[in-house]
Amino acid sequence: MILDNISRALRTQNWLAAGVEFVIVITGVVIGFQINAWGSDRQMRAEERAFVGRLLGEIEVLSEERNSIARMAAQNRARNASVLEKLSAQSDALELDADECAFIIVSNLIAFDPADLPALEEISASGDRSFMRDAALSAAVSSYIQTREARREIARELRSKTIDLSRDYPELIRQEFAVPEEGLTANDIRPARLAELRVMTCHLAGMRANGEFLNGIANNTGIMALYAEAVSERTTGSIVTLQSALEAYGGS
Repeated sequence: MILDNISRALRTQNWLAAGVEFVIVITGVVIGFQINAWGSDRQMRAEERAFVGRLLGEIEVLSEERNSIARMAAQNRARNASVLEKLSAQSDALELDADECAFIIVSNLIAFDPADLPALEEISASGDRSFMRDAALSAAVSSYIQTREARREIARELRSKTIDLSRDYPELIRQEFAVPEEGLTANDIRPARLAELRVMTCHLAGMRANGEFLNGIANNTGIMALYAEAVSERTTGSIVTLQSALEAYGGS
């Protein structure tokens, strides 16, 4: 209809009418674009708010998991300190208890330190962050992902430098299974049952007299401390920073 009016105005050289009709067409197009842009922005904001809510929930779950692992790490540090005390030349201890012996066997295994958040894994894999309109939110997410990758590199490097003492010093650390007199049953080969049947023996006097072994346990102790400071503590700090940015998000 409007195009017919413009054509008629041009044929009759009614420039005013043609101009008015042309302005009406342009105005309609502009309004249409603005409505579409407004609808798109509204949808992006909704996606952004949903993302923030989901991420906050995932941080809560991750924090609970990390708190549980932190308690185990604290127990290991206490056992490590007890082991080092008994290994010192001034100690009059005659033996290590079962927990201390078990700690030495796994002292080369650095505890898993979770830092993954599924919502961030998804956007990292897809590379699509177009829905993030809030600059502070986008910066906080980018910072967390980048620093997490850097800490993963540190963790891999530290894990490669630990020493498997039970492998290198079998004469000082013995692991055997107490096989029942009636023999092993199908129930006995379950991991939990095998752990119960395992007997660990650590030769404290021999360890105390072996300089290479003492260097090895000191190495693992140092790496454990470095891991706690450079990976675990910094990851916790990054999570707190990200959570603060999410809680400060306006979402307007």
